Amino acid sequence: MHGLRPLRTAGNVAVKVTRQLSPEGNPTWIAHRNDEQRDLGAGGLADQLSELAAWLVSPAQRQALWDASPIVEADDWAILVPGTPGQGLALGKNFAAHAREFGAEPPEELVWFAKLPEVNIGPDEEVCLPDWLTSRVDHEAEVVLLVGAPLHNATLQEAETAVAGYTLGNDITARKQQGLDRDRGWPWLRAKNIATFGPVGPAWVSADAMPPLTSVTLRGTVNGEVRQEASLGDLIWPPAAALAEISRWCPLSPGDWVYLGTPAGVGPIQAGDLLTVEAECIGVLRNPVVATQVVQRSAMNDATDDELQRDRT
Repeated sequence: MHGLRPLRTAGNVAVKVTRQLSPEGNPTWIAHRNDEQRDLGAGGLADQLSELAAWLVSPAQRQALWDASPIVEADDWAILVPGTPGQGLALGKNFAAHAREFGAEPPEELVWFAKLPEVNIGPDEEVCLPDWLTSRVDHEAEVVLLVGAPLHNATLQEAETAVAGYTLGNDITARKQQGLDRDRGWPWLRAKNIATFGPVGPAWVSADAMPPLTSVTLRGTVNGEVRQEASLGDLIWPPAAALAEISRWCPLSPGDWVYLGTPAGVGPIQAGDLLTVEAECIGVLRNPVVATQVVQRSAMNDATDDELQRDRT
């Protein structure tokens, strides 16, 4: 349930971790391995994403905390957003077909931007379209990487070993506003960071529990219709290369996360839709879309959608 897929492993330390609400009303980390669940919070792990990330990259610490944490039955506990990152970043045009679907060639350099932590929501939470935003809003199915070690001017090997785990995300985008801001020469920060426009979840899968990324298929659906589907082997910038490049400009810390980019097939959503992002090894992230009323209104969104058929992320 909850969009989770069982983690079957013969290893001693590979693990899948959810953040869930205990019967006492406290958020806690639940580790899943084979058919067993353990309450890592009760074992001493703080409800901080930086703590979880550092734990995930240390096999010895993982096993020790697993052994110290009580077995629980958490299937009926609500699954929450999987933590709050120190920095939330995202890669743009990291699938060549996505760049080309808007008439642009893939960029020669890595394109990355901020996906602010305040917009993140968890599985089954509502993506809210404010009433003042009357123009096109798109889904963007992605895989999200969790950083587990400090990185600055990192080598590829350092970046590879700093990958703590992966989950799923949906980089919801106010597409028309993005085009308007791009035309003005402005960053598209606000188009990517409207409240609830950052679904993430359902679980962190430790990097050593993942199959080779070339065998992982990412899929995005709207109301059951597959709109996006691609292999992570098609990423222009693989995870380690992207982290190493970002770290040249911006130091990264445990608990930061990075959306890795979306495949071709992005398209509009509307109230009443059900969005899903899926990867067999991670699970399914589901979020309904609703319309919301906002007291204060904006007159900024007054261009036509025809103006937006330019290069976009």
